[in-house]
Amino acid sequence: MKHVELSDEAFAALERLAAAKNLPPSEVLASLLGAGKPLAGDHLLFYVVSAEFTALPNLTERYLALLAWAAKNYACDFADFISHQESARRYLMLNRDEVNDVRAHNHARQIDGTQFWAVMTIDDATKARFVRRLLEFIGCHDETIVQAIKAIGLEHAASHGFRLLAG
Repeated sequence: MKHVELSDEAFAALERLAAAKNLPPSEVLASLLGAGKPLAGDHLLFYVVSAEFTALPNLTERYLALLAWAAKNYACDFADFISHQESARRYLMLNRDEVNDVRAHNHARQIDGTQFWAVMTIDDATKARFVRRLLEFIGCHDETIVQAIKAIGLEHAASHGFRLLAG
């Protein structure tokens, strides 16, 4: 058996990726190097465990970075998803000042590299639902969606499904 020395950051990223795939780190490395079974999944998983993403200073920046990643890597699907949101048509009839007023009221922040803005005043459960629906729409695997929602700190707000109420 051979040994490889990794930086703490590289090992942490490897551990996160291994945990997300429910594999030992050695199998993940073998897969990434082409010496093992290929990893099933998508590129978002590699992004959310990357040093670039995990080095972001807070969960708000991670949320915006995740949206920017989706917009960059799935531009047409992202635009299509956004255009079919309930609120999309409501803003088409507003003039520039009215749009700026709405943006200020919602503490909207522009998603890097796009013409889109993220409403920052929505609650965590709504953010989690939005991210889940977006990632499902662009074709991410369930395990990747769970990891992405966890990476932006919304795993506790990410309840989905229905609860039966006692009568």
